[in-house]
Amino acid sequence: MFDEFLKWLSAVLSSAALLSAIAYFSRSTLTKIISKSIEHRFDKKIENFKAEIRDNEKEFEQIRAFMSSTRKERDSTLQAKRFEAAEILMRSRQFLSQFTMLVEYLKMLNMDEILKNRNDPKITQFIKTLADPVGIDEKLRVYGTFDRTMPDLYLSEKVKKLFETYQSIILNAVMIMKILSMPGLNINPDLFKKDSLKNMVIESAPLAKDGFDEFGDSYAYLWLNYFYDQILKELRNELLGISSMSNDTEAATRLALDSRQAKINLQTSLARNGLSQDLIKTDAG
Repeated sequence: MFDEFLKWLSAVLSSAALLSAIAYFSRSTLTKIISKSIEHRFDKKIENFKAEIRDNEKEFEQIRAFMSSTRKERDSTLQAKRFEAAEILMRSRQFLSQFTMLVEYLKMLNMDEILKNRNDPKITQFIKTLADPVGIDEKLRVYGTFDRTMPDLYLSEKVKKLFETYQSIILNAVMIMKILSMPGLNINPDLFKKDSLKNMVIESAPLAKDGFDEFGDSYAYLWLNYFYDQILKELRNELLGISSMSNDTEAATRLALDSRQAKINLQTSLARNGLSQDLIKTDAG
């Protein structure tokens, strides 16, 4: 009986040991299988993540290339528009320069004497003789057709201010010569005041202030050629980065020739109309 019990116990213990061994080895194998499966899936995700990063980098590179290309095209288009606007402004400047002689006349004329004798038909005819060859009405009509939208949109405020001042000096002279050439008009002397024009000149050229204090409003006419030249200087600076390429000697020569021709025309017209040379300023020319 006891021998049978020992046999049974030995069989149970052997079975338990066997099961324990099987469980141990099974657990070890299962752990390895699970670990390898997890590692495999993790490696797979890592590879997918790396591939996604590479794809994103390519996409970002494409986006950067597109943005760079778009920026270059935009800058190129904008620069082309600026050059076109500059050409339009230069044509306007050149067209207005046809009125330069009227400014030269007003620089030399003694306006106090002219206004004091305004009702003298000889004075009116004298001014008309000077103004008619310029063709004021037709030139103003043509100038009115110029489209200045492009310069307003694409040029700097400094360039536009310089041109506006130049244009204002020219048109002020045109208006005065036109009015003085029309007989029978009752002219208010305040019409010839140039406060706004003076302020425009001083804003762009502060050094002019002392000259206005000494010589009066007509001093604005002496700055015409300065603004004519500054427009080109500033355009070159803005579009090409060139600070100054103007020929000051050439500008001074042109100014001297215009002034000389204006004085000759004034003296000739005064003699033709039987008027005194006192209508020309003593310091003119």
